[in-house]
Amino acid sequence: MIIKEITEKRDNYRLLSLFVDKITKFHVAVEKQQETVLDSYIIMVVRMGAINLRIDDWDIKLKTNDALLIKKGKKLTLQGMPGEECWIVTVNFDGSGVHGMLRYLQFLDVSKFNVSGNLLAACLDSMIQTWEAGEYFRSAIMLQTLLINIKDTEKKDYKVSNLNEIYQYIQEHYAEPLDLNHLARIYGTSVSYFSRAFKQHFGIAPMAFVNKIRIHYARLFLVTSNMRIHDIAHRCGFEKMEYFCYVFKKSEGCTPSQYRANRKKADKLNEREVLE
Repeated sequence: MIIKEITEKRDNYRLLSLFVDKITKFHVAVEKQQETVLDSYIIMVVRMGAINLRIDDWDIKLKTNDALLIKKGKKLTLQGMPGEECWIVTVNFDGSGVHGMLRYLQFLDVSKFNVSGNLLAACLDSMIQTWEAGEYFRSAIMLQTLLINIKDTEKKDYKVSNLNEIYQYIQEHYAEPLDLNHLARIYGTSVSYFSRAFKQHFGIAPMAFVNKIRIHYARLFLVTSNMRIHDIAHRCGFEKMEYFCYVFKKSEGCTPSQYRANRKKADKLNEREVLE
């Protein structure tokens, strides 16, 4: 009887160290952008369609069953995609204990996960139904369980597809500034977890793979163009010439200029053999 009396007073549940403050479902229009600065932490789930988001200076696309956990205070801009009817569910939560819990679980400021027919989908839906039924204390406990399960399910198979996407992303964006923080942010986990997952799946550390792709293209430019070595370094994503030379020599056993000279010499010898 006492529990029922407390839960019926909507303001009291906000005294908890972690509580669900609001749950909304809304349609995202294609015609105009919707902007807001988050006054609480949110879990955003795409129930149907696809959406383009900008969180501070980070652009991201979400499709059906993709979800984000976004830190309080972030500037959020969202817009529907042409030809896509997009419905979003957001769970706003706050409390004095939220920051500590997210830090303990090693959540990033923006963490991505998926709720496609797995444990997370069941946990999320149960929590929403419990909150809508007015059981605010129980929903707060369920939210804590959901946050723990989000971290646990990072080890499940659906993360492999995200790793493959990052593998492709590196090959397409090798010339741009790339570091572990950036790649882990795309993946949606901490740097340490992302590094372990990438190396376990591909047999090479992520930044070692970035350098491998960059050196591959550097070799091509050295052989097939007359570009200056300094320009090739920048063209392949190396900001500092010294680091480019260090990585190149470690990979090829010689400096970029020596590699170019050796290849030209080898090509001339091959031409003579053909003529003879």
